[in-house]
This record gives sequence, structure tokens and C-alpha cells, in this order.
Amino acid sequence: MRDEQNSTFATADAAERIEQRKPGKREQEHRGRLAFYHANSQGTGTAIQFELRMNRPGEDRYDCIFMEMAKQKSLVTTSNDQRKPATFDWSNKVTVKLDFSDICAMLLVLEGRREKISDSRSGLYHEAAGSSTIISLDKSTKQSGCYLGISKKAKGGDSIFKGQILLDDAESLGLKSVLQSSLFFIAFHKNLNEM
Repeated sequence: MRDEQNSTFATADAAERIEQRKPGKREQEHRGRLAFYHANSQGTGTAIQFELRMNRPGEDRYDCIFMEMAKQKSLVTTSNDQRKPATFDWSNKVTVKLDFSDICAMLLVLEGRREKISDSRSGLYHEAAGSSTIISLDKSTKQSGCYLGISKKAKGGDSIFKGQILLDDAESLGLKSVLQSSLFFIAFHKNLNEM
């Protein structure tokens, strides 16, 4: 059963209120994000957010979803009858770009067609300069929902980041719907700009 006080389903507006970050040039526009915050009383919670990134005309990158994960930074505190929510360490977050095929692999799990993302490395493998990342998504065998994890290592094998979050059935359904909808825009965004 989910602890409603320590688990929050939020949008970008709530995410920005929880964590104060200086917006970059591109973030000064309103950007919608899907975010899941799972704080706990031990301080070992995790937050994850998803943002659809569409290229502006003239940009030479591919359209994708940015998936960012951060670990819990502080506990929920109460002072003078004021409740202050837990915070997350977004300055030490890990960011992964999900392309069309990554999203399709995740949807196979979220739709119940597979128990986990199948790959020889226990997840989706991404490599960037100096590091490698594995994204895992597994149906939970003990609770309802799915475990979504990100593990990032340096080329030498040292762990840079390792985090995991349990998305309950409702959160998994919401994520599935958002990812399904994003596929159209990722595939046909350039066509829409030409209309």
C-alpha cells in the first residue's frame, strides 16, 4: 500500500516549487514535465521526471524524452506547525535521453507484454563520453507496479549513480499513456512544423 504522505505525483509546476533551480535560457519558457516524487522517512527516496524535448527549427538534434532521476536530499520536516516537504538532489541527478526505440521497449513492460526490458545487459544500454548507463524497467513480483532504475558507471567501472523507484499501478498507467502519446510527436514533429 502506498504512503500518501511520502509519495507525490506532480507536474512540472509542483516540481519547480519543490526544488529551486535557476532556469537556463531554454527553460525560461513553460515546459511541462511528468514527475514522480517518492520520499521516505529513511531519506533513501527517489524522484524521476520526464520531459518531451522537441527541436526548434534549425536545431540539429533528434527529438526525444529526457528522463532525469535524483535521490532524496532531505527528510520531511515540521517546524512551528509548518510542514516542509522532502527535497531531492537535482544538482547530482542523472539524465538519460530516450529515443523512439527506447520508449517502445519501455512500453512493452508497461503494457504487460514483457516482465522486463530484455537486453543482454539487464536493461537498455546507453554509452556517452566517459560513461555507460543501463536503464531497467521490471514488473514487480512482490508489489503492484514497476521498478524503474538507472545505473551509470564511469568507463573504469566506478559507480557514478544508482537509483530505483517503484511506480505503482496508477503511476505506471499514467507513464504508459504519456509515453504512448509522445511517440507520435517524436516520429512526426518535423512534419508538423512544415504544416
